Amino acid sequence: MNTITVSPEGAYPYLVLDDGALLKKCSVDTYAASGPGGQKRNRTYSAVRITHQETKLAAIGEESRSQLENKNRALKRLRQKMAFSLRKSRSEKKLRLHPDIEHLFQNATIACPNSKNPLYPLFCATILDFLFQAEGKLSLAAEALHSTTSQINKAFRRDAALLDAANAVREYYHLNRLK
Repeated sequence: MNTITVSPEGAYPYLVLDDGALLKKCSVDTYAASGPGGQKRNRTYSAVRITHQETKLAAIGEESRSQLENKNRALKRLRQKMAFSLRKSRSEKKLRLHPDIEHLFQNATIACPNSKNPLYPLFCATILDFLFQAEGKLSLAAEALHSTTSQINKAFRRDAALLDAANAVREYYHLNRLK
């Protein structure tokens, strides 16, 4: 279950930072991962937990025996967590698409990037913020994005975590969950 945190800027200030700048705003803990993997895994501090200081959101990476790989995985997960849970507060001003992802919303279609694409968290934050501004109503969000409800619905259904985040927005406004 996703929880929503509303702030004046939402996730954008954090999602547009490069990895180094974002890491400076976080605490990084390393520890020995538990589970299978033999003596090497249990003896080395290769697991990584990254906690963003301002939002208190945290993500872990412990699949690999490499601390660097685990740090990169945790950072990617932290960005996605931010995109799914930090919403830009509602205002009278019309939301605008971030210039880095304008090309994904052309000609009434939504080109949903793959979850491995570095723009994916920014895409998710954008579509969820438009839904939040539309008080959870797909038709109003689609209109604001110059798209259709079908296109937005299709984007949400491509990723279970994104669908859960959209449902959290709808529940925030006491609307039924999308199926």
